[in-house]
Amino acid sequence: MKRSLFVTLIVVCALFQTSSASAEDKLTYEEHVRPILKANCFHCHGEEKELAGGLDLRLSRLLVAGGESGSAIVPGDAESSLLISYVETGMMPPSEEQQLSADDIAVLSRWIDQGAKTLRPEPEETPVPGELLITTEDREHWAFQPIVKPEVPAVKPEIANPIDAFVAAKLSKHNLTFSPRADKITLLRRACFDLLGLPPTLEQINQFVNDESSDAYERMIDRLLSSPHYGERWGRHWLDVVGYADSEGYNDKDLIREDAWSYRDYVIRSLNNDKPWDRFIIEQLAGDELVQATHANAQGLGNKDSESLELLTATGYLRMAPDGSGSSPDDPQLARKEVVTDTVKVVSSSLLGLTVGCAECHHHRFDPIPQEDFYRLRAIFAPVYDMEKWRMPAARRMAILSPEEKAKADEIEAKAKKLDEQHDQRKEEVMRIILGRVLETIPEEQREYALKTFETPKAKRDVEQTNFAEEQYPMLGLLRVGTLHLFLARFEDEKELKESYEKFQKEAQELRKDKPQPTYVRVATEDTSHVPETHVFHRGDVNSPEEAVIPPGGLKVVSPVAAKVTQKTFPENNDSLPTTGRRLAYAEYLTNGKHPLVSRVLVNRFWMHHFGQGLVDTPGEFGLRSNPPSHPELLDWLAADFQENGWKLKRLHKLIMTSRTYQQTSLRNEQAQAIDSDNRLLWRMPVKRLEAELVRDAILAVSGRLNDRPFGPSVPVGVNPGGVVTVGGGTISDDKKELKRSVYIQVRRTQPVAMLEAFDAPQMEPNCERRVSSTVATQSLTMLNSQFIIKQSQAFAERVLEQAEENANAEQLIQAAWKLALADQPTTEELVAMKSFLADQLPDADAAKPEERTAALAALCQVLLNSNRFLYID
Repeated sequence: MKRSLFVTLIVVCALFQTSSASAEDKLTYEEHVRPILKANCFHCHGEEKELAGGLDLRLSRLLVAGGESGSAIVPGDAESSLLISYVETGMMPPSEEQQLSADDIAVLSRWIDQGAKTLRPEPEETPVPGELLITTEDREHWAFQPIVKPEVPAVKPEIANPIDAFVAAKLSKHNLTFSPRADKITLLRRACFDLLGLPPTLEQINQFVNDESSDAYERMIDRLLSSPHYGERWGRHWLDVVGYADSEGYNDKDLIREDAWSYRDYVIRSLNNDKPWDRFIIEQLAGDELVQATHANAQGLGNKDSESLELLTATGYLRMAPDGSGSSPDDPQLARKEVVTDTVKVVSSSLLGLTVGCAECHHHRFDPIPQEDFYRLRAIFAPVYDMEKWRMPAARRMAILSPEEKAKADEIEAKAKKLDEQHDQRKEEVMRIILGRVLETIPEEQREYALKTFETPKAKRDVEQTNFAEEQYPMLGLLRVGTLHLFLARFEDEKELKESYEKFQKEAQELRKDKPQPTYVRVATEDTSHVPETHVFHRGDVNSPEEAVIPPGGLKVVSPVAAKVTQKTFPENNDSLPTTGRRLAYAEYLTNGKHPLVSRVLVNRFWMHHFGQGLVDTPGEFGLRSNPPSHPELLDWLAADFQENGWKLKRLHKLIMTSRTYQQTSLRNEQAQAIDSDNRLLWRMPVKRLEAELVRDAILAVSGRLNDRPFGPSVPVGVNPGGVVTVGGGTISDDKKELKRSVYIQVRRTQPVAMLEAFDAPQMEPNCERRVSSTVATQSLTMLNSQFIIKQSQAFAERVLEQAEENANAEQLIQAAWKLALADQPTTEELVAMKSFLADQLPDADAAKPEERTAALAALCQVLLNSNRFLYID
């Protein structure tokens, strides 16, 4: 305890000294003042075309020049400066929600008192009102720097894994070391959930535990990486980021997307196949352009070969944003605009790690992203989402049949058409029979005229014939093939006559039931007949486009040119393609190995899924307000190494998982805790709670009821009799699709599955860059009272009893259940507690009926499923 207190006092003193020293720092406009003014004041005083009060705050000298009320600051005299007076009294900023904090006001005052210094001479030319100035400091932000692979630190003793070298070097600076290695069972369980999202099977446990070779751990990792369940686990991570959903969202109608699941399956297959991520990105942004598909020929190409189909399916990435345009929205133009806006948000957050969407209505409040940059990105996708020639969601899909399915469909249709011909022929014959009977009701001398009138098309009958057929003998005028049913009811042989032609129709219908139905695939394609122009919408209003045409391009801040120079990132149109080629050019630009953000964002996200927190703790925000990386050199090394080695994720998994950093125990250390309570230095392995889908999947796997059939249409969700949204509405179909892994469950934006929602399943609005992990009462209530949990606990107990020996005692049953649920054996104390619990459930075990024994064991199984050991990964 004394040692802990001593360490704490040292830390506190160090923090106090740092704070005191910072008060004496020399402040500059660029480093300390501009960020405050940009976040709170620039939107009225500089970045709008009209300057409020004639005052521009974007340069230090402009504050001195002042506006309509005079100079805003008096260098060297904060007390006499209008700026300080206004912010201290709350006059400015005018919104109560944007009042400056006391710390911000103190920084402004100290800067003025120090003489309102700048870091460097300011440009002589006065910036144009409304222009966003990208400064040297903006460009020097860590995330915008070129990725350069740093040298691996030399540490002693020598470390083979580069990750460990970087982490150990950082630990040593704080007098910390790695925690001990975790035991085999902990490592196996950690690896299985990390790579597969499932608990280890008994076979996996025995295989790894009994493998005493020096490379047993590496071989276990290889086996997991080759499992088809790998793509299901890591595909779910990517589906979060792209905003995957099986419904359109936008409004309460939340129309079902019957065609989204093909993209989900594409993602899973791509990850299982270890598709390089540069290729993976290119396919999703521009798979259609890779095969030169257009809106007109996409369906033909998709049905032509599997490669074209895969590339077209990949573009479902651009179709994941909410799309209310087909739901009869109140404002159709606004709904269409929002589709494009959300698509830009999904692309920018998933690949760039920036909140570009915040620049739709005005320059970004915090980051160096001008409003024009948002519309430059928008122009890349405008040919897909043409506001002037809009296509509804149902018109943006392909009907796909495999060659075998098409051949079978053609064969069935040919047979059915012959039956159709026989049906039509016999129906005509029956009509002639009825005609004969109608003619018998007409005087004999008029029958020849009546027959001639009947055989004359109605439109060509003269007045006399019309009167004869419609006034004198209306039954004659009424008779035709389509009205036979009205006549047949008058005759005794009606069953026989109808059956004589309907039998052919019924045979054709039955035959067509076996006809393969097309699979609909959600795709993004361009209509080559029209390329829309992109304009800035004033304040984001779709009805207020500005005059200038905005070309497609990337973000200016990561361009190597000076802030005022506009450079086209790539050509507006590619003459060698039938489409504009904008998306293909942009995808190749992002993956050329020179972009500073893409691989940093990706490897940070991969790291987060292994450790629970990224090296950058805001995976969707790499802008100026993000915290710097905990290990910046490691982040850059990983990003560069990822690119150098073919953008292969499975290789990166193995590199991370074979590191000492990953293999540490998760146990806390009092001394290390005092120095680094948040574990940002990675002195231990963080504990992670299972994500929502993993909770459900793990329960099904342990109970033995998991349906591990992959792929296919999403499993519907519905409201059960108790009013709770469940998988399948609480019913289990014959094919048991409702017991498939959670990645295959329908994702309804307005109707999330209650159990998954309780465990923080994400809401796609429009996507999810990072899941929250809460601990709330509804989780415990779900695990105690949910019919799903109760039924699976029963199934778990039945599995234990089925696998146990006939006369297995309580201890053996407990050990078997424990191993299935937790991959381990209970300690002596745990075993005693479980035996006591089981005895309470079944006081007279010898006299108990089989169903009573199962019910008692089911209660124990539910306890295991509710335990922290089950719900958390050490």
